[in-house]
Amino acid sequence: MSVEKIIQIDRSHRRVLLGSLVVIAAVAMYRWILSPYTGQLLAAQKYNYTLDSAIHKAGVMGTLLEAKKAKTGELTKESDRLRNQLFTPQEARQFFASLPAAVRQAGCVTQSVSTVPETQRGSQNDSSGIVAKKAMVTVIGGYNDIIKFLEGLQTSEHKVWIESVRIDAGGAGKLKCQALLTLYCIERVETN
Repeated sequence: MSVEKIIQIDRSHRRVLLGSLVVIAAVAMYRWILSPYTGQLLAAQKYNYTLDSAIHKAGVMGTLLEAKKAKTGELTKESDRLRNQLFTPQEARQFFASLPAAVRQAGCVTQSVSTVPETQRGSQNDSSGIVAKKAMVTVIGGYNDIIKFLEGLQTSEHKVWIESVRIDAGGAGKLKCQALLTLYCIERVETN
């Protein structure tokens, strides 16, 4: 349409035509200028929501991880403490070899140290790797010396179970003490 034809159009028709041109121009401007930014704003909002969700989830997982690490540390300490109560086969041999010296240090005399054969082999849990070693120890000494020897066994680095104690009167004012000792040996030592 030429300008002359527009001038010849009635005033009301001209207004409608100009109004529709303005609407078309506004829609075009909106689509070219604002619409891409609106999409970007929506994408940014979605990104922020997803990022906040991921940060929250990472925080929760971090808290859980710290709790699991603390629990693992406690269990490791408990495992080490319990592991130190058990003997290795070499430590058991060293214990039995040093037993006469411990008896002398308590002021007693060693009469005999003999191992007790295992009678209940089938009842032990073979998969645990823990084996009980028993020994019958017979010492001669005064009452206080025997008590000192038994206390020394109970306060040793590794746990020594005293299964039974029998004290009889010996000669020359001394007592004869028979003690059944049990040591638990771990066959397979695991490292942390």
